Amino acid sequence: MWKKLICALVLAAFLGLQTVNGLYCYTCDSPSSCRSPTSQYCNVQTANTTSDWLRRLHSNVPKTVSNSFECLNLTYYYPQNNVITQEILGCYFSSISVCYLFRNENNSYDWDKSCYFCGYDNCNHRNPAGTLSKSSFTIISSAWLLILAKIFI
Repeated sequence: MWKKLICALVLAAFLGLQTVNGLYCYTCDSPSSCRSPTSQYCNVQTANTTSDWLRRLHSNVPKTVSNSFECLNLTYYYPQNNVITQEILGCYFSSISVCYLFRNENNSYDWDKSCYFCGYDNCNHRNPAGTLSKSSFTIISSAWLLILAKIFI
């Protein structure tokens, strides 16, 4: 009886660890720094930093504060040769429509953009190979649950 209870508690702690830690996003603000971005914990300070970076290029970035965050990958490039001119990876307030911001007059060049956002750890790198996603975490946890259930039940 106690073995089953202890196994259930260990499994619950293992599964809950992913949600307790919060959100981590890759962070950089130029094509050169985005070659090796750093991973940072999302909080108001890191989201404000991303908003400041966005204001360098965009005119309608609202000033907002919340505790709801997502990860961002915004890349501007020349469509003729796919050369990246500006790139921003970071944590942002999810209430900002980052993919629909207007470029300011100083940055109204003939750039195309690639924009996506996501809500799980380190999902905003342009080459996410080698990262452990939530689906992988769920599959591994489910396999452990089945193994433990087979052993103790």
